[in-house]
Amino acid sequence: MNPADLNELLDRSRIADTLHAYSRGVDRCDIDLLVDLFTEDARFDYGHGNITRGREALTELFKAATGRYTATNHHCSTINHLSLGEGRAETITYVYAFHENTETDLQLHVWGNYEDRLVDEGDRWRIEERRVRIAGVKTVSGEELPDRFERYLRGGPLP
Repeated sequence: MNPADLNELLDRSRIADTLHAYSRGVDRCDIDLLVDLFTEDARFDYGHGNITRGREALTELFKAATGRYTATNHHCSTINHLSLGEGRAETITYVYAFHENTETDLQLHVWGNYEDRLVDEGDRWRIEERRVRIAGVKTVSGEELPDRFERYLRGGPLP
């Protein structure tokens, strides 16, 4: 394998690590991890003009978004690399997300994709722009977690 091919494989793996770390950060309410995945001037776009810019604003967005749920679980499946080269990448990642709010006794199921632009900042690939686009949602009444299962902890890094 030539060095250029090896570097591309390493970049693809590091990009996937960044994209998967986002799911872990949301599910664990690890705000520091989440914010560190984005560039200083990152742009986070939920659509319809709902755009958050910069790490400071992202910190507040992530605190509000993760704090209202009892549990979340995000699954990133297919990662399509639309472009990759010279320290920049564009990807589309397909996602399914589960959100539970026991105060309202509702569970929200969301599926769609993340359209990302990433940059290699040397220590890691970071998200410069994320567009969240949704294909569908379903809200259902919640069910209690069976006693045989223990819910994972939310509220920071892994123990």
